[in-house]
Amino acid sequence: MKKQLLAVEGTLTPLSSKSHITYSCLVDEDPASLDMEFRYTPKVMEDPEASRLLIWEAIEKYEAAELVELRKAEWERYMPLQNLLTLSVDDPHGFRGSAHRHPSEQRHMLCEQEASPGFLAGPLPSGIWKITISVHCVVTPECTYQLIVHKGGQSRDLGSVRAAHAYTT
Repeated sequence: MKKQLLAVEGTLTPLSSKSHITYSCLVDEDPASLDMEFRYTPKVMEDPEASRLLIWEAIEKYEAAELVELRKAEWERYMPLQNLLTLSVDDPHGFRGSAHRHPSEQRHMLCEQEASPGFLAGPLPSGIWKITISVHCVVTPECTYQLIVHKGGQSRDLGSVRAAHAYTT
């Protein structure tokens, strides 16, 4: 039987870029699995003029002086600008993996025998688990996210699992 452990929402701005938001949840007994649903929106900046301004700013900041005007002329090749948020998980004993993926809707599972790519399969100990949202980049004026964590799903729910990884501590 699935039980919700955590359900949070938040709103980010470009000032949130290059930061981390960590949530904790208590897993009070060894569950059969943990299921994390994560989504954020928007993924893409739709405003071409705002995109151009950000791209030009980055070019002026990071490009060699002799290439600035050339890169500005071809600014559209860097389109579309995208927000990027990713997840990492720590169990009570340490790091259990991360999912540095671009899709804005993700589902990750952990259980003793299998785990979603990027995460380590193994026992799911009781205690405080931490899920960290890494805010790599927010280019839109606002970006909202939602994170829901459940415990206790059945292995048939592991549709997104592709590889098992050994868990060692």
